[in-house]
Amino acid sequence: MIEVEVEIGFSFKRDLPSDYRHLALFDGADALAALRALAGRYPSLASRLFDPDGEVRRDVSILINGGSAVRRAGLQTALRDGDRVTLLPPVGGG
Repeated sequence: MIEVEVEIGFSFKRDLPSDYRHLALFDGADALAALRALAGRYPSLASRLFDPDGEVRRDVSILINGGSAVRRAGLQTALRDGDRVTLLPPVGGG
């Protein structure tokens, strides 16, 4: 088992207990497994993280230790014990 730290940048994190930040995962887990584990642990997150087809919503950005998961292996980015997974809302500007 590994444990990762989770940070959620969306306002809905206020609806979660403070212990959401610690997530235990199986060895070899990837970013997608972390999102699925969060949705399983906190069912109210499922529709906020996944679309009706079960795909990760396009408006969810995922960082692993501060770097974009997209620039690595995307949702298949392997996680290690002590990693930090950050979920961010879309950022726009003008």
